[in-house]
Amino acid sequence: MKIYNIKKGTAVNCEIVVLQKHLIPKKKNGWSFNWSKAFKEKPKTIYALKEEQTNNIHGLIQLIKDDGMLIMELIELAPFNIGSKKLFENVAGCLIAFGCRESLKLNTNYKGYLTFDSKTTLVEFCRTKYYATQTIGTRMYIDPNSAELLISKYLKDEK
Repeated sequence: MKIYNIKKGTAVNCEIVVLQKHLIPKKKNGWSFNWSKAFKEKPKTIYALKEEQTNNIHGLIQLIKDDGMLIMELIELAPFNIGSKKLFENVAGCLIAFGCRESLKLNTNYKGYLTFDSKTTLVEFCRTKYYATQTIGTRMYIDPNSAELLISKYLKDEK
């Protein structure tokens, strides 16, 4: 999969891997979540979007299976990929599309559905950019058809 350097206009090859202890980003480096704590609690549920040739982490996602449903528990972009001064684009899209692809592997009634709680300020953004549907409050989900669209858009280089 590829993310794009906004200033240079170049593509960077990335991969999504299970987070390893030596790659855990620190809050002191500008990350919002305490990924060390999440890693200690459920290490195999956290995935990192990293450059193929380096250990440079661009974003993290935590996917939890609960009662047959796949939940995007946490998602965070590296501090340098947030806001008007972000360096790379498509980071969140790649992570969410990965979650969608994982949801299609479920053998439950929720196959293909990725559920998450959005920040209130991001509900409309998630609806338009990631084809998410709002349920109650800020609870949202991406359905199988939308999942396929996101996978083909963001993971088109993946198998």
